[in-house]
Amino acid sequence: PDLAAAVRAAVRANAGAFLDPPIANLGHRGIATAAARVTRWLDRAADPARDLPLAATLMERGGTGGALFRAVYRDFLAEATAVTGDARLRRAQRMYADIAPLWTAVADHIAAAGRTGDAAHLTRASAVLADLAVREREAMTVLAAVDAG
Repeated sequence: PDLAAAVRAAVRANAGAFLDPPIANLGHRGIATAAARVTRWLDRAADPARDLPLAATLMERGGTGGALFRAVYRDFLAEATAVTGDARLRRAQRMYADIAPLWTAVADHIAAAGRTGDAAHLTRASAVLADLAVREREAMTVLAAVDAG
């Protein structure tokens, strides 16, 4: 089997699912939805001091789609670039290198909101999430354009 072709096909398929998710809670739409809802988490959590830091930990370290996943995806894209030589993969890898730390910032704001009870941290998390929705849509648009080879 042609590994480079398989990588390109997998990247395009993943990008397509991210760009056109079947429900609003996935992909860039899911990130935008989270941006709109996160500001209410202090009021919605049964125990904000426990629940928000736990949510932040899961986001940051649990592989639920936050910083951990983006760092892994960044590294995958670097390896995919080495296999394929595709400049679009390299460009998206650099984009994810910028994206991953922003997810850490979101998790930090959410945890701080839980620890302090200060909703301003959730307002900051919301702004970063809104930016991430745009950045990740742009990165996946680059990946959706990867040639079949």
